[in-house]
Amino acid sequence: MTHYDPIDASARAHMERMTPWRRRLVFYLRAVAMFLLAEAVFHWAIICGVGEGPFEGFLELPTIVQAGIIWSAIIDPIAGVGLWLGAGWGVVLWLIATVTQVILTFWAPEGMSRLMVFPVLEVALVVTYAVLSVRAARESDEE
Repeated sequence: MTHYDPIDASARAHMERMTPWRRRLVFYLRAVAMFLLAEAVFHWAIICGVGEGPFEGFLELPTIVQAGIIWSAIIDPIAGVGLWLGAGWGVVLWLIATVTQVILTFWAPEGMSRLMVFPVLEVALVVTYAVLSVRAARESDEE
């Protein structure tokens, strides 16, 4: 005898009614959410001084770099939760966080160069999101 879970049943039914590109977009946003949560853990590890390496000595970093790391440590998990839930505000926060990271990377390259991989990767993720969104919208228009 299987246990009936009304929440799981309604979520499954909702996913089955989605168009294929819309479903891909939902899965993609959840993958990005997991990336943002992992990125936030990385930033919190820098702040707390966990581990050794090039980010050791958070207090010795330039103030603008510290601010960028703190900003990412706070905004990334919030945006990640929003993306996981499929909320519109999650996408908005993610885009704001990405734009902020790109601006800080180019404004303070001396300290942010070690963190350059995150803004570059996030811009690629945003471009992929845009492509998936356009395809999902076109698919919805065709029906």
